[in-house]
Amino acid sequence: MAKEWTTLINQLKHAPLYYQVKEDILHKINQGVYKVEDPIPTENELQSIYQVSRITIRRAIQELVQEGYLTTQQGKGTFVSKPKATQELNLITNWAETIAKLGMHPKTKRTDMTEEPASVSIAKMLNIEPGDRVFKIERLRYVDGEALCLMVNYLIPELVPDLLEKGLIEESLYQTLEQRYNLVLTKAVEIVEACSADAREARLLKINKDAPLLRVKRITYDDEDRVIEVVIAVSRADRYSYTINLAGRPKK
Repeated sequence: MAKEWTTLINQLKHAPLYYQVKEDILHKINQGVYKVEDPIPTENELQSIYQVSRITIRRAIQELVQEGYLTTQQGKGTFVSKPKATQELNLITNWAETIAKLGMHPKTKRTDMTEEPASVSIAKMLNIEPGDRVFKIERLRYVDGEALCLMVNYLIPELVPDLLEKGLIEESLYQTLEQRYNLVLTKAVEIVEACSADAREARLLKINKDAPLLRVKRITYDDEDRVIEVVIAVSRADRYSYTINLAGRPKK
């Protein structure tokens, strides 16, 4: 370990000490020296390993916690976090496809399908009148056995007339829309915002009330520019993230 640390210092000798410590800890996480959900050494042990001040150690740990690599548990220590499921926002993908591409195992453990009048906000997004009937699909989505996302989709019955009777193909709404109803999904608008878990969300996702969540609202359109669905999904912020690929600068 001392040899690895010496090598890293030589590579990052012009970087601040806290950054050198941070990068070495991150390297050990990536190499599996510190495994997921295992504790890392204590502050005293890290001071002994790196021969730096406690302030330096704490800043390195703090940044790794903020970036999601570590998590602290009061009175227990600091642990390696589970990797987040990360969705790229440049493609229309369904939830299961996103999770599977990350090498994780998606599963739906509860699906409720009902018909109800559209609220004002849902009607506005679907371009219908408030009170018009909509199909509502609520699913509790799991990743590797852990509740991660509560997802609610709203659809116009005329576009998917027998959906409630026939259900979904392999628990995939997009597969159902494309294969059964021949709908071509061409674009979507997403709004991502932070929120806190209410009592029901906390119970279903098995987290504390007011725990941080990511709420995503998506409006999906077909090749005729019709609104096909509105989805509102809340996901655990400690286990889910989004990445956006940007290219170029606006022309002046």
